[in-house]
Amino acid sequence: MLKRSIYFLALTLSVTSFLFPQLLDDKHQHTLLMLGIQYTLRQEYDSAEAVFQLIIQEYPKHPIGFLYLAGMLQAKFTDYGDSFNEKRYDSLLNIVETLSESLINDKNTSAFGYFYTGSAQAFRSFTKSENGNLPSGIYYGLSAGKSLERCLESDPNFIEAKNILGSFYYWRSKLAWIPFVPDRSEEGIRLILESFSHPYEKHLASHNLMVIFTEEKRFADAEKYGQIMLAEFPDNRLFLWNLKTVYEQWNKTDKLKNVIERLLKSTLEAKTTNRYTEADCRLKLALLKINENHRLKAAEELKKIIGLRKYIGKTKGDLKKKIHTAEDLLETLQ
Repeated sequence: MLKRSIYFLALTLSVTSFLFPQLLDDKHQHTLLMLGIQYTLRQEYDSAEAVFQLIIQEYPKHPIGFLYLAGMLQAKFTDYGDSFNEKRYDSLLNIVETLSESLINDKNTSAFGYFYTGSAQAFRSFTKSENGNLPSGIYYGLSAGKSLERCLESDPNFIEAKNILGSFYYWRSKLAWIPFVPDRSEEGIRLILESFSHPYEKHLASHNLMVIFTEEKRFADAEKYGQIMLAEFPDNRLFLWNLKTVYEQWNKTDKLKNVIERLLKSTLEAKTTNRYTEADCRLKLALLKINENHRLKAAEELKKIIGLRKYIGKTKGDLKKKIHTAEDLLETLQ
């Protein structure tokens, strides 16, 4: 429980209307940022990178382009599961924190400075934990929480900060059995819900809400936010994966099969195929086909998984375990 709670704490510390006071003042910069977010959600990562690089070129003293480029690289790695240039990623986050210092030192922009700093620290928390460095993940997670709290102290209506901070409060509350760790889970959910309306935060808030509501067994609520995002981005593999998890735990077999097939199709059509995701989808389809007494079709899926052996060690996730499971299951069908 402790390790799992720490992981999700780090994981979550890791779209237009000018009614929001935290939107970028420069409308051109805002438009470019929204375009980059849209490309990222469409999984058109080369186009997204080009837009974020353009923001950096046109606004080199502003942290936003560097922050979102780092976020896109993280999203791309999570999606493709191949290689990750951690040195480049760290360099981008270093620039974000350096450029944020001048914003923090000006009371008129201090909330923005704390937000960008906290976001960079949250990204570091995620990647450190993903690489197995839990102490560093916890350190950066706590630092992110403090920075975002200072952001809201500077501007209590800073909606962007409420998403990450709300996630931080929720997952930290899983450790509330430890003395002096308060249970702020409901407050955390409320903060994320408030951030959902912000155009820069809608996608991340939706993801956070899906994960949290699944954890809470509030499956209809989790499904709702998945459907909202997939209505706009029907091939987004993150939200298809989240929805797959929802239906698995909710025992919605008919809906589960449809989502798995959509996720597998999107995975195979991607510029880079995530072989772990492919294996996971095929294994679950095989199990569903066995339950439907379609043993030959199940065997076909299992043989395709076994054929992925050459990718062991080349993708994120334990592909070897999926292959061994497929081999054992195939034996029972013969």
